[in-house]
Amino acid sequence: MRLVVELRIDGVGIAWTLADGFVDSLSEAGIGDGRYGFSFLLTPETVFNGGLAQLVVANTEVTPAAPLTLAPGTGNRMLDEGAGRVRWVGGRQLSGWLVAKPGAPVAEVRVTLDGRLIARAPADRWHHLQETGGARSVPGFDLHLPAAIADGTVKRVLVTDGTGRPLRGSPLTIVAFPDALTAAVESLCGPEVGLTRARADLFDKLVPNSWPLTDPVGWLKRYPSAGPPDASHTAVALIGDGAADVEQTLASLEAQLGLPWVAAALPSPDRLSFRADDLGAFLHGDARDCAALLAVPAGATFLPGAALRLAAALAEAPNAALIYGDISLGDAQAQTLLAFPSFDYERWLEQGYGALAFGMSIADARFAAQKGADSLYRLANAPLDSAAGRRDAVLHLPGITVQVPPLDLAAAGAHLAAATRQHLAARAVPAAVTPGQGSILPAARVSRTPGQERVSIIIPTRDRADLLERCLASIQPARERHGCELIVVDNGSSDPATHTLFAAVKANGGRILAEHGPFNYARLCNRAVEAARGDLVLFLNNDVEICGDRWLSELLGRLAEPTTEAVGAVLRWPSGVIQHGGVILGPGFSASHAFDDRFHGDPGYADLLRVAWQPSVVTGACLLMRRSSYRAVGGMDAVHFPINFNDVDLCLKLGARGGNIVITPHVEAVHLGSASRGSDHRPDQRARYGRELAALRARWGDVLEADPAYSPLLALSDNPYTALACPPRGQASRARQIGPGRHIPVGL
Repeated sequence: MRLVVELRIDGVGIAWTLADGFVDSLSEAGIGDGRYGFSFLLTPETVFNGGLAQLVVANTEVTPAAPLTLAPGTGNRMLDEGAGRVRWVGGRQLSGWLVAKPGAPVAEVRVTLDGRLIARAPADRWHHLQETGGARSVPGFDLHLPAAIADGTVKRVLVTDGTGRPLRGSPLTIVAFPDALTAAVESLCGPEVGLTRARADLFDKLVPNSWPLTDPVGWLKRYPSAGPPDASHTAVALIGDGAADVEQTLASLEAQLGLPWVAAALPSPDRLSFRADDLGAFLHGDARDCAALLAVPAGATFLPGAALRLAAALAEAPNAALIYGDISLGDAQAQTLLAFPSFDYERWLEQGYGALAFGMSIADARFAAQKGADSLYRLANAPLDSAAGRRDAVLHLPGITVQVPPLDLAAAGAHLAAATRQHLAARAVPAAVTPGQGSILPAARVSRTPGQERVSIIIPTRDRADLLERCLASIQPARERHGCELIVVDNGSSDPATHTLFAAVKANGGRILAEHGPFNYARLCNRAVEAARGDLVLFLNNDVEICGDRWLSELLGRLAEPTTEAVGAVLRWPSGVIQHGGVILGPGFSASHAFDDRFHGDPGYADLLRVAWQPSVVTGACLLMRRSSYRAVGGMDAVHFPINFNDVDLCLKLGARGGNIVITPHVEAVHLGSASRGSDHRPDQRARYGRELAALRARWGDVLEADPAYSPLLALSDNPYTALACPPRGQASRARQIGPGRHIPVGL
């Protein structure tokens, strides 16, 4: 009988062969006819990204030899990046990284067209570069080419570093349009062009057009927000009574054609705080006949039609407690466009991001003043004292509403912390609130009192004892502090070192579950949840290491909020570059990790790496949730998403039930990033990845086109938060919703 031997890399079958080769030593030993030898010849691409190679007798789990670890770069290809790499993101946007020579000046990228320099930019961000024998951080860049090249014709550009060395990927062939391709098709063929328009729409999803964040003035001129023809009588509270500031805001209100208004300037030392009695007097006096109140710092300038839009949108949503707009922050020479998500409760508490331009009903404003609201932050969160769990309580109106002068961050942080503390006390939520450190907006840190539920920590693994041992050692202090159950789900490990470690895990009170067959992360997690005894489950990859013993308290405190369904953490590579800062839906008509171009300690766009906030999705590499919630939505989909997007699908199912997903930066966690299972872009993995991506698009395509946690003013580039949408994807008011009315599975 001849045996068939299977070669697996990271649990995926790569090749099969018949064991019928003649082996001298077997023949000399008298073992049959000695014809039991075999070999595999693999392409360099198959082993280029490394992984764990394992031999298995086909149709069994018998492993004739110990697994072999393949280092990245194995094969005849080398990880030589030369001067760096560049890629076309879409439209006029290019992105990449540089490998600077030792002692070279500040890294710079240059772009030439037909021998003429058309763009240059510093490498002002970061990239995690995997190399043979390790990884490191290198300078990254993101730039937009001049608007003149967006004429719909094919261009070929050369991209070099500052010394003239060409980058890999260069020269690039690109084609850019002034607006979305769908707009060009409609202008040529009309809106009903069938397949042609569908193709243009797909092109825009996969290769989106964008506008540089560094040119907010040009973008605002190109895409002004149109307001309704008129609105009802509106009160405007200007926080601050400096003559020049008040005059500037009043002048912008005079330009709001169709908006009848009455305004009052409330005395304030910092244009953020005021006396509650002064606000009450205005609301019961000059504003007594008004239906709505708009509140802004004195010195803020309403954009044409913006105040009218805000007041009209509030009137059209009688159930809404509050509506807020986007802002431009800074002076005329250095404006930053802050495009916000739909209502994000956790970020509202820790950043008060919507409190600089909002509208609310006069009745709610009077009630807040009566309760003692004495700052913009307390006025903005007072309606949530009784409506924090309502998804339609707060609406976001996409579009820049006001240009706000720079803030006094120290004063803003103190007022924000006080307002958040008062709001949580009104809700009877036990929590400590301390000032944080924002760079452009204020920050506070909310630490809720964790519940007493038991936690089951679930770690799927296969061999790689070195990774698992470091992971287990890093979480041991927190495990002891909280009395956590530990479940390691083994997917057919054959390395003796791994089984030795398993014995130590069991001796330390942990459990080992055996699950054979090809690697299927979703199936492993489902099996573990079924066996778990805890009220809460924490999914943790075996290549994650966490610092300290307080990180679990942070995650548990976030989950103590009743409206929160799941909590994740910001993760970074060993190089210090951010690996995961939340997942944004839409780039490439798929899902993309945010902030993987930033270094640990960077504030991120709009300070999102300084505060907790609510993305639609967080990675399953570190994910805490209630076991009952996991089971209620059917757990992870092991059929359609065995390896990729199972966490995306899970979070979206939770969101469709009305729950919030929270990510916190207040955990020190390092993630090696698929070190235990290899790359999805390896040739043998591409087909499976393609099937998973197709399933994601089919099930959640509507959400991929309109992620409620991401602004329609921001481009759906592969690097989220790096560009403005061109044109914006919508400017209608919106609540925080994911797939309303969608059928969600019940039970595992």
